[in-house]
Amino acid sequence: MTSSNTERRRPACRRRADGLGIARLAAIWLLIGGPLLLSAAFMVAYSVGLTGLLAHGLSFAAWAKVLGDRVTWVTLGFSFWVGGASLGVSMLGALIVLARRPARAAPPGRSDLTPWFLPIAVPPMVAGLTAVLWLGNAGALARWAYALGWIRRPADFPSPIYSTGGLGIIVTQAALVLPFLVVLFDRLSRVHRIRELGEAARTLGASPLAAWIRVGVPLLLRAATPTLGVYFLALSGAFEIPLLVGATYPTMLSVRVAQLFGQFDLSTRPQAYALALLYALVASVCAAVALRVRARPPRTERV
Repeated sequence: MTSSNTERRRPACRRRADGLGIARLAAIWLLIGGPLLLSAAFMVAYSVGLTGLLAHGLSFAAWAKVLGDRVTWVTLGFSFWVGGASLGVSMLGALIVLARRPARAAPPGRSDLTPWFLPIAVPPMVAGLTAVLWLGNAGALARWAYALGWIRRPADFPSPIYSTGGLGIIVTQAALVLPFLVVLFDRLSRVHRIRELGEAARTLGASPLAAWIRVGVPLLLRAATPTLGVYFLALSGAFEIPLLVGATYPTMLSVRVAQLFGQFDLSTRPQAYALALLYALVASVCAAVALRVRARPPRTERV
């Protein structure tokens, strides 16, 4: 009698545990996604004139101005160019650092990449101010070049700061991301045993460079695709560094949104929300495409 009652209670306990697990998961998703959904709903309502200081009913005038303005598409393209270039330069630097590392592995419990952990804690604001102090026309490098007689005056220094091509932003962001990518690629190379696979390729006749390019780099990039995608979107939407070292035009999208939102003319605020939503939509599409491409099985070459 007792055993039969116990067996009857087990399914009920399991159902209760499953219900509690689903409730906890729903609560977590609500805490994480709830504020994001409310913010997105508020931005949509503000951009179409349903709320705000100058709300006069449903209107798509702000969206028409944003989509019809050439500055919007120049800003969007410039942001993605700077984000992609910054990520590409930092990726290339991280791969070169790992390729030139000695073959011997670090002792257990220790890491030979400890110096690379320190710059990861540098905030973007500090990185931007450092770039201005070192790379500006009145910065340290310009003064040293003038003292050595290489230039006639500090203003002649070829500074990348405030460049219309975004060179100063690219250099600063790449230097900020490089340490993290070095640590990330090193960890992924250990997890996926890139060194052992390279040694196997060299025993089959491949040179060290060919083994690294044909075996190590593709595996690292494929494993790091989600993180690289997040960093691309983060660099494309950066604010502090473009504000400090970027040109007035073209500018990054986040700076453009801040300009529209901070003007004395309150009628530009719906345009700021519309522009931010446009970037979020484009970023979501890019993320979905990247995940879909990564989900495809890798092609195998017939030998």
